[in-house]
Amino acid sequence: MIEENTGFYVDISTNIEDLSQYDLEDYDALILNYANWEDPKTLSDGSKKFFVNYLKEGGGLIVLHFANGAFHFSLPNAGDSDWPEYRNIVSRVWDHHSDSGHDKYGEFSVKVSSHKHPITSGVEDFLTFDELYFNQKGERSIEPLLTAKSNITGKKEPLAWVYNYGKGKVFQTLLGHDAKSFSAKQFQMVLSNAINWVAKDYED
Repeated sequence: MIEENTGFYVDISTNIEDLSQYDLEDYDALILNYANWEDPKTLSDGSKKFFVNYLKEGGGLIVLHFANGAFHFSLPNAGDSDWPEYRNIVSRVWDHHSDSGHDKYGEFSVKVSSHKHPITSGVEDFLTFDELYFNQKGERSIEPLLTAKSNITGKKEPLAWVYNYGKGKVFQTLLGHDAKSFSAKQFQMVLSNAINWVAKDYED
């Protein structure tokens, strides 16, 4: 999808430690779709260092869905895998010790909160099949680009927003549970626009 809709080549890794095995400076942006729910391994100090430095020096990042729940002390059997700085990199996280949750997987309507941002410019409201996350935790003030009303909380929940970490641009979305959740054309447009926006050489 990314290669079809943008000029970027996608290199896929299934090993989180490649953050220190690859030269991250070769990449315009990173897409993090990582979960260590079932096997909460500790990220090596080297990978933490390279990841943080890459972002602080202007590397772009997209955080998808449950990647916001990684490296968190509330994970079952988290042990030493907790990484506090990750809560600064990822502005809203899933806290299993709190009321974080999601609606039952199914169809719901996603609303575009702002058409002024380059990521949502030209994007219309759309239907998706996904898990609607709610009550994600974080102290950073956010201005949602996408929202949806939860059947459980009855509130309009933020589903996507942008912010900076150091010099790096970050786009975070709580959408993206499975392949079907990526099938909505408007969501594909959002992700394609997000890649362009977070990439190193993009100018607002």
